[in-house]
Amino acid sequence: MKYLSTTFTTLSSLALAAGITACDISSNDDSDSSDNNQQAAMFSLGVSDAAVEGASEVNIFISKITLRNNNGEDTVIETLNENDEAVKINLLDFQGSDAYELIDDLELNAGDYEWIRMDLVNGVDANLTQTSHVVFDDASIRPLVVKRKGNDGVGEIQLNGFELNEGNNEFIVEFDLKRSLVDPKNDAEIKLKPTGVRLENEIDSGHIEGTVKADVIGACEVDNALAAGQGGMFGHAVYLYSNEASAQTAMDINESESQTMVSPVATATLVMDDDTGDYEFEMGFVGKGEYQIGYTCLSHLDDAEAIDENFSLYAYQNEVGVQAEMSSEVTVSLGDIFTLESETETESEIQ
Repeated sequence: MKYLSTTFTTLSSLALAAGITACDISSNDDSDSSDNNQQAAMFSLGVSDAAVEGASEVNIFISKITLRNNNGEDTVIETLNENDEAVKINLLDFQGSDAYELIDDLELNAGDYEWIRMDLVNGVDANLTQTSHVVFDDASIRPLVVKRKGNDGVGEIQLNGFELNEGNNEFIVEFDLKRSLVDPKNDAEIKLKPTGVRLENEIDSGHIEGTVKADVIGACEVDNALAAGQGGMFGHAVYLYSNEASAQTAMDINESESQTMVSPVATATLVMDDDTGDYEFEMGFVGKGEYQIGYTCLSHLDDAEAIDENFSLYAYQNEVGVQAEMSSEVTVSLGDIFTLESETETESEIQ
């Protein structure tokens, strides 16, 4: 990407034309100005994702990043390739703790920022390969769009409220595709919801690596045989919950504001280890703190825009701690299977 070699000259013209501050470019040369007295922060930005079933590629085209500080001043970074085209990222290539480096060590003023905004080139049927799109397992391709006012072909993902500290700042935009990708009925477009995207500072986040034992996978499929998807397929996933949730109250992905505390904050799909037969997962860039994890084989029933009555968790583990810049190990075994006896009570099955 050539944003470092070209963006500064582009931004200087933007700053003169629009009167904004961009990459510390300013027409004010007063050495006593408040800008010159501010501490410098080095800003880096990566992009990562948590996968979703049924897709082989989820390609986004990012044309611009804008940061607005608390003084209302904007820093604009054009993210273009060598052909002056929006940079293309296949999110499925950067899962777990892997990330695509979009911006590297850009010097900005330290302090509080109102928001960071990512501009995406929305997918269009007439130009699917050069605009944002999803490639499915059956090789079909559909446009990917982020809706915004104006309907001008640009999709905005805005993440509010963050701080740049003096020194190095390495942020990650984490796309949780199970929470953010929506397939509307009777519509050719796949919708990307900004509510399924979060911003994490690497120095305040860690990773979770885990295993779900093969006997748990098999037991879940047997016990839920009537709920299998098309072709007898199941959706195996783990959901991460805050400590506000419990095995009794944890819910599926949904848009209900009243259920925020008991909806998952992150998700991960499972991949089988050919040597052990167990299933592994990884959740990258999770804010440090205490969490709980639930496993389900019914994620294929989980509609991100609704509360799904047929969805349920099959195993649950609490006291999952995440430390900054470290990986936490989690194993889900038969002893973690629980049975809901009523709406308010559970009974653990220890085997």
